[in-house]
Amino acid sequence: MIVYVESNFVLEMALEQEQFVAAEAILSLAENNKIKLVFPSFVLSEPFECVMRKRGEGITLHKNLVETLQNLRRSEPYKNIMIDLEPAINALRDSHTRQLDLLHSTFDRLLGVGECIEINVSIFRAALNYQKSLNLAPQDSIIYASVVADLQSRPSEEEKCFLSRDIKAFGNDDDRSIKAELGASHCRYIGSFLQGLNFIQHTLARIG
Repeated sequence: MIVYVESNFVLEMALEQEQFVAAEAILSLAENNKIKLVFPSFVLSEPFECVMRKRGEGITLHKNLVETLQNLRRSEPYKNIMIDLEPAINALRDSHTRQLDLLHSTFDRLLGVGECIEINVSIFRAALNYQKSLNLAPQDSIIYASVVADLQSRPSEEEKCFLSRDIKAFGNDDDRSIKAELGASHCRYIGSFLQGLNFIQHTLARIG
């Protein structure tokens, strides 16, 4: 079974968001050779940009918070405020390092077991067409064009799914042909990692 993932799969784990346990379970299935994870090479850069941006914002927030609390300490009623809030301040500081460490480890694991779809001129040109025909943002069009190109290279009867929490881009039930185009290659779009894990587990149980 082939499972396509993109940037938000990596970010779900690096930022330990609400469905990271399900994402971790999916990656573990790949590490145990139960499924094959496939991802566009484009997803290797976007998570770093996101985590580093959040890190910069967090560092600025931490600095401003410390300065504000230090000023409050000068007032008698707030003398102990730094002591009371020190655990929260330290947690904020340490979260930036933890997120970057998790991002590195997630990429290491993903690259160790997954297949990377390299972007070529055909995929790029298809992405430009998808921007117009499907009204996709540039980055989403590259991800989608990569998935479609890879689907066309695989047996149509093979079980496949595309997991992305970007429902706005890929999951709207409108007049676009995304679900139909994926379905023609026996691939289902799923906008939740938890639902994706359930689908994968049921499919593996069915196909044995």
